[in-house]
Amino acid sequence: MKDEKFWREGMDGKRFALCSFRRLWLFAAAGILGAAVSAALYLLITVVLAGPPEYQVFSQYRIYFDSEKYGEIQDYYNAYTWGEIMKTDEVVDYVMEALPEGITKEQVKASVSVGAMNDVKIMPLTITTQDPELSETIAEGYVYGLDRFGHSIEGLDGMDCWLLEDAQEVPRGTKAPNAALLGLILGAAAGFFVWLIWYCLDDSIYLEADFENRYEIPVLGILTEEGDASFRKELETVLSFRLKGREQVCVVDAARAAESLRKGRTADVEPAGRDRPQGSGRQERSGAGIWEQAVKNMELPLDCAELECAEYAWPFDGDEADHMRESGVLLLLPWGRGSGRMAGRLANRLEELQVPVLGAVIYGAKDSFLRSYYGYYRHFEKKGGRA
Repeated sequence: MKDEKFWREGMDGKRFALCSFRRLWLFAAAGILGAAVSAALYLLITVVLAGPPEYQVFSQYRIYFDSEKYGEIQDYYNAYTWGEIMKTDEVVDYVMEALPEGITKEQVKASVSVGAMNDVKIMPLTITTQDPELSETIAEGYVYGLDRFGHSIEGLDGMDCWLLEDAQEVPRGTKAPNAALLGLILGAAAGFFVWLIWYCLDDSIYLEADFENRYEIPVLGILTEEGDASFRKELETVLSFRLKGREQVCVVDAARAAESLRKGRTADVEPAGRDRPQGSGRQERSGAGIWEQAVKNMELPLDCAELECAEYAWPFDGDEADHMRESGVLLLLPWGRGSGRMAGRLANRLEELQVPVLGAVIYGAKDSFLRSYYGYYRHFEKKGGRA
C-alpha cells in the first residue's frame, strides 16, 4: 500500500458544507452558551460587583468667549480640555466656597465629568456620587464656582448654567443585550472553529473518495439505509465483474474488527449465511448482515449466484489468513463518523498478510446525504422528471 494521503486530500467544498449543515445545532448551541455566559459576566461586573448605586446630576453651561479681544479662542477648547479644567484648583477652589463643610476637594474632583460637546459654546457637566443629596449639592456648587471662574479667566466673558436637573439613579446593566449579542457571535464562531479543527482531523467515510484516496483500494459501491435501488444496481454491476468466476469470497467488516479489538477478543469465524447469536444492536445491524441481505436481492450472473461468503473479524489466525489469501477479501466499511482510521488499519494488516483485497463496500449510508451531494438525478425516473 502506498503512502496514506490523509493530510494531502485537500478539501471538498460540497462535502464540507453538507457535514457543516449537519452540525448547525452545534453552532447554535455554542452561540447560545456564549450569549448566556457573556450576558451573565456583564451583569455580574456591572450590577453585582459594582457596589452601591450611583446618582447623577446633569447640567448644561453656556460659555461666553471674548472673541473681540482674543479672536477664535474657542477653537482651543474641547470636551477633553474642559473635563480637565473642571478638576483644576482654579475651578474647584471657587466651588468649595459654596459647599458646606465635610465635602473634600477629592470628592468634588472625582465626581465631575464633561460629556461630548456638539457645540463648543455648550458644555454638558455631570456630577456622579453614591449619594443623591451630595450630587445635587456639588452640582449647585459648580453653578456658583463656574460663574466666578468664567469672569476671572482671560478669554472668557462668563459661564451661565442653562440647565440643572435633579439627581437620577444611574441605570446599570443596560447593555446586557449588546453583551449577549457579542457572546452569541463569539460563541458561534468558536463552535465553528472547533468544528473546523475536528473536520480536518476527522477520517470518517462519507463518500467513496474518502477511502479510495487514502488507501488506494477501490470502493465497489454503496448500500444505503433505505436500500436505494440505483446504488444497489451500481454495486450489482461492479460485483458481477469483480467476482466473475469466483466460488468463494471472504467478507471482513471494519466495524466488527474495531469492536473485537475494543473488547480484547477474537470473533469466531462464521459463514455469512449462518445464524449468529443476538447481541448488541450494532451486531444485529452489522455490515455482514446488511451485505447478506443485499446479496440475496441482487441479480448476480449465474456463475456468481452460488458464491460462498465467509465472514471474518480481526485479529485473524493462520487458517483464516490462508483462506482469505485463496479467496480474496471484500471490506465492509460503516458509513459515518469514526469509520476511516480503523478501516485503514485493517487494510494495512491485510496487506501485511498478503491478502488480496478485491474492493470495499460502504454500508449504512444516509440516503439524504448522498442525494444532497450527488443530486436528484438518480430518482428522476420515479418522479417523472428529466435527468
